[in-house]
Amino acid sequence: IDEKWFYLNQKSERFYLLPDEDDPHRTAKNKNYIPRLMFLCVVARPRFRHGECIFDGKIGCFPLVTYEPAIRSNAITGRVRGDMVMKPIQSITRDVVRGFMINQVLPAIRAKWPREDVGNPIYIQQDNA
Repeated sequence: IDEKWFYLNQKSERFYLLPDEDDPHRTAKNKNYIPRLMFLCVVARPRFRHGECIFDGKIGCFPLVTYEPAIRSNAITGRVRGDMVMKPIQSITRDVVRGFMINQVLPAIRAKWPREDVGNPIYIQQDNA
């Protein structure tokens, strides 16, 4: 298991626009306050039998976000008040990571794990620790 932070957009981006296109809209209040988003990615060792891949080891990539109803509607994007909007979690704490592990990662491992290894123990290793 490994986590990776991504900025929603860069401090300085170059856009090539057509003459009739508008500049892209940035919603950060300042270039130093660009929101970040964390992804939690889970992989395992692939399994082969007789030279054929029976389990590729890709379990999932989970964004650490919350879904909240929209406060306002937006005519440009077509969003209506009350639609579910994805918002990044500002503070990633131990409780947040534990909740994602229990509610999303472990069920994904259980669903995708090869059936012949069901009885064997599964060791979860974070950040090559």
